[in-house]
Amino acid sequence: MKKILYYLLALILIGAIALVTWFDTLAKGVLESYAQKSVGSTVSVGEFRSDWDQAQVNIDFIEVANPAHFSNKNAFVLNHLSASLSEQTQDKLVVLEVLEFDGLLFTLEQNNSQVNLVELLKQLNQQSKNAKRDISSKQASSQSPDSIQAYRVIIKQLNFVNTQLFIDTQWFKETVVVPDVLIHNFGGQGGIPLTQIGVEIMKVALTRIQAEVEKNGLRLSEKEIKESVNRQLRKKLNTLTDDLDDQSKNWLKKLGL
Repeated sequence: MKKILYYLLALILIGAIALVTWFDTLAKGVLESYAQKSVGSTVSVGEFRSDWDQAQVNIDFIEVANPAHFSNKNAFVLNHLSASLSEQTQDKLVVLEVLEFDGLLFTLEQNNSQVNLVELLKQLNQQSKNAKRDISSKQASSQSPDSIQAYRVIIKQLNFVNTQLFIDTQWFKETVVVPDVLIHNFGGQGGIPLTQIGVEIMKVALTRIQAEVEKNGLRLSEKEIKESVNRQLRKKLNTLTDDLDDQSKNWLKKLGL
């Protein structure tokens, strides 16, 4: 009898582990698909772990690919994301106690006519407009109350910590440390539609990055100006040297040498 009980317990444990593993694998795929749709670029997730007892999710190593025609593989990578569900969640309102992005590394680069993070921000803004338009059109029609558009999200504490920006341009290569961001009650009283939450969060991060780029813009411009001046000086010196060489040759000829 005890053996049967042990076998049953073992089967239940194996089943529970399989269920959690299956759920995490499924959730990882859904997350990649949703994120890719939100940012308009390929997204890969290294690991997805759920803790049902703590109502918490942990995600490790997220890569977001650069828009087309840029040399670096990724626009940014994220080392760790954690989210915990609040007990205030009810009906169609999802409340997160904390959502934290830890270790975001953005790469800023420029091709002949575009800046990658600016292009990514444009894609996010367009996705946001499309989502709002879809919601409006579905609300005007007979939208099901169980539709995903009916769900809204409030984040009681949204954190961006250990964020860095690597500037990779012809004249300027430097890693900039971005100040930590802490936002309370992101989404306000009514919340943000679930289909828009990813876009709105990344817009916050990229807007802060954009501010840091503008702060470093003067330094970047100064370096470009200095390099341009140096090139002009070298050109003048080379021309002057050639003139002196010609004059020296003429004097040597006059001296019969």
